[in-house]
Amino acid sequence: MSSLALALARDLGRDVTGAEAAIATLATPLRPGDAYAELTAVRALCASFGRGSALLLPDVLHERAGDPAGIALAVAAAAQHVGLAVDIVSDGDVLYLAHPAGPLVIEPGAARLLDGRTLGVDLYWLCAHEAAAAILDRVAERAERTGDLPLATAAHALTLGLPLHDEARRFRLREHRRLLSRLN
Repeated sequence: MSSLALALARDLGRDVTGAEAAIATLATPLRPGDAYAELTAVRALCASFGRGSALLLPDVLHERAGDPAGIALAVAAAAQHVGLAVDIVSDGDVLYLAHPAGPLVIEPGAARLLDGRTLGVDLYWLCAHEAAAAILDRVAERAERTGDLPLATAAHALTLGLPLHDEARRFRLREHRRLLSRLN
């Protein structure tokens, strides 16, 4: 996951120097254990991040703050670095962290441990490509909202290179074409 996230950030012009070392440092308090112990350690790691606007992995690592989705990405990368089974799940909007062994999820921005069954939504696991697409979608949305159409277009173009299912690809292609037409 981290290598894809860093490659995409590099493609968007971000400096990724030191990001792998930052992930390793971030992962130092994490140790494999039972599901609850892993989630508790991951929740504490989420709590160590400040709130901010960073979404791309190197930015979140550098600032040690970010948007909840960016925090989810950074903490998942750290968890995977040490072999924890914790990864990203989503309801299609919010990114959470979860362990396959149980119903508990972490809301990264609030660093809260919740019973996923009480959220009232279906959660599904995101592969690295889907997590990257979720981050790029947020980057594109924010960039368009602030008038940075070249960044929005570039973020959507990068999603088109990801192996996503047909419906997701069609949506992103329409968005990319819409943004290209706004540039003209």
